[in-house]
Amino acid sequence: MQITKLTGITEYIKVVEAGSFAAAAVELNISRARVSQIIAELEHQLGIQLLQRSTRAMSLTDAGERFYHQALAGMTLLQQAFDSVKADQAQLSGKIRINSVGGMFAEQILTPLLCQFMSRYPSIDIELDFSSKHIGLIDSNYDLAIRMGELPDSNLIARPLARYKTYVCAAPAYLNRQAEIVHPNELNRLDVISGSIRKWRFVHQADEGKSCEVAVNSRLSCANGHVGRTAALLGQGVIRAPAFYVEDDLEQGRLIALFKDWALADSKVSIVYSKSAYKARRIQVLIAFLLEQGCNLFSRWCQ
Repeated sequence: MQITKLTGITEYIKVVEAGSFAAAAVELNISRARVSQIIAELEHQLGIQLLQRSTRAMSLTDAGERFYHQALAGMTLLQQAFDSVKADQAQLSGKIRINSVGGMFAEQILTPLLCQFMSRYPSIDIELDFSSKHIGLIDSNYDLAIRMGELPDSNLIARPLARYKTYVCAAPAYLNRQAEIVHPNELNRLDVISGSIRKWRFVHQADEGKSCEVAVNSRLSCANGHVGRTAALLGQGVIRAPAFYVEDDLEQGRLIALFKDWALADSKVSIVYSKSAYKARRIQVLIAFLLEQGCNLFSRWCQ
């Protein structure tokens, strides 16, 4: 099998990620002129322009954009191959890069779990990112992701970590200003505080075959659970929130759950990873640890 020379690919990825030849040169510890020469040689080898250059800015061509993502995915696989060969499987060590949802889940549930894991395996380092958008694991540097909700079909592996209740609730001060609320369809006349989910699906408590879905109109929209809870406590409207955000408020009467005959479907948290990432033993051990310990921390909210 003939393999094209890989010269310039690492430098090209670094230029794209750094945003300029000068910044990439600093990170690569070579001159800006040398970086420019390497990229020019790569473009000559490919027979196509990857970058558009001017005295003030640099941008990717369409071909350059495609090449960047494909090259990054390929280099990631190569790095995993090197790591796999070099790793001493008898000693768990190295870095694990995790992309996760943030908020209270990350702060009070995931972080303590990861700290326990690092105490157990002191030679393993964790790099944790709380980007809200779903990052593709195949063409990124992340080893695994922690995601909430239903996951789209993909070639990734998803393992359910835990399920938890989700409530629709509001402060007594707000509810005292409203007529009696019985059915989820009445959300259309209420002030709704929403996050990223705009369609709320309810199941009847006595008849699971009976359901309804409400597309809510938000008076306040913010993909941050702390903000939503605060607004609800201040009497600004109705919130849809995980149990770990509002259970104490419900117990203390600061918030009141709506719709005694209807309930939202339980939500879930999943560990997502690629088959290639799972081959590293440190990844296998972390996944097994999270699956074993996760519901212990979630036990207060799990069904």
